Amino acid sequence: MFFVQFSFSQEIEQRLIIFGDAGEINSKQSFLIKNANGLQIPNKTKAFFIGDNIYPTGMALNGKKKEETQEILKSQFEGFRNLQVPVYFLAGNHDWDRSGKEGLEKIKAQADFLNNYGDPGLKYLPQAGKIGPTVLNLNPNSIAVLYDSEFWLFPHHNRDVSPEKDQFIADIKKILAENKDKTVLMISHHPMVSFGDHSLIYNWKDHIFPLTDVKSSLYIPLPGIGSLYPLLRTHVIKFAEDLKHPIYQDLTNRVTDATADHPKVLFVAGHDHGLQYIEQDKIRQVVSGSGSKQSDIHQREPLKYGYNRQGFSVIDFLDNQKVRLTFYIDSPRDSLTKSYETLIGF
Repeated sequence: MFFVQFSFSQEIEQRLIIFGDAGEINSKQSFLIKNANGLQIPNKTKAFFIGDNIYPTGMALNGKKKEETQEILKSQFEGFRNLQVPVYFLAGNHDWDRSGKEGLEKIKAQADFLNNYGDPGLKYLPQAGKIGPTVLNLNPNSIAVLYDSEFWLFPHHNRDVSPEKDQFIADIKKILAENKDKTVLMISHHPMVSFGDHSLIYNWKDHIFPLTDVKSSLYIPLPGIGSLYPLLRTHVIKFAEDLKHPIYQDLTNRVTDATADHPKVLFVAGHDHGLQYIEQDKIRQVVSGSGSKQSDIHQREPLKYGYNRQGFSVIDFLDNQKVRLTFYIDSPRDSLTKSYETLIGF
C-alpha cells in the first residue's frame, strides 16, 4: 500500500461513492458503509453498489434465507437513504445465482425487492434481465453509463442473446457520439482490465499456500500440489468470470473498441476483491471490489495503485471539470483512512 496526496481547492459538483462486492455482512463491511455515509455532501452525492450485492448466490427465493438475503441488501442502502442519498444497484455474477440456472429469477427477485419500496431514490439498473445500457446524467459535463456485464457472460440464457449484445454495442457507440465532449463513466460489475484473482496471474504464494485462495488465513504449505490449481484453472477448468476466458475477452474487446475514440472515458467496476487504479493504453479503469471481501492484487505495470484489503472508492467531479479518484480503507485504529488520491489524466 502506498499513499499519494494532493491539495485541492476546487469545489465538488458531484460525488459518487462506489462499493463493489459488498454483499456479505461482516464487521469491516458495516464499518466501511457506516463511515462512507459520513462522506456524503447534501444534494451532491450518489451511491453505487456495483454487483455481488448478495453472497453467495444472490437473493433467496423463499423461506428464512429470503429474509436473510433481504437484510444483506438493506445493510447497504438504508444508511444512505436515511440521508437522502440516491442509491443505485447493479448486478454481479453472484447476484445471478453465481452464474447458475436460477440467475434470471434471482436478479428479478432482487430488483423487485428494491422496487417494491416505491422509493424514487432507490433503483436497480438496468432493468433486471436486460444488458442495458442505462444513462444517468451526473452534471452538465458528465454522464454515467450503467450496464449488466454478467448478462454477456451468463451461460444459461434460454435464447440466443447475440442480437442483444450487438444492439448494446450500437447503443454505446450512439451514446458516446451524442456526448463526445462529456466525461463518461462506464459502470459495470466486470472490469475491462484487472490484476486480481480473475486475471489468472499467480505468484509464489498461490503455488505454496493455495488454500489462501479459499480463506486468507489458511497458510498450509502444499508445494507441488499447490501448483496444480493455477495450472488447472488457467488451462483446463476455464470460467467465463476470468478475464482470459474467450467470452470475457469478447466482452472487453467489443466494449473497449466501442469506447476507444472517446477521449474521456473512465471504466468503473468491482469483481476482483481489492482496490485498483489502472491506466493501460486508452483504458482508465477503477476497480472497487472489496466492500465485504478481500484477495490478492498483483503489483505490476500498468497498475497505478493496488490494495488487497477491504475498502471503497469515491469519484468527485470538480467545478474545473477535472475528476478526482480517492480510495478509502479502514485503519488498524478503526478509523477511515484515505489510502490513495489522484486526478484522472484524461
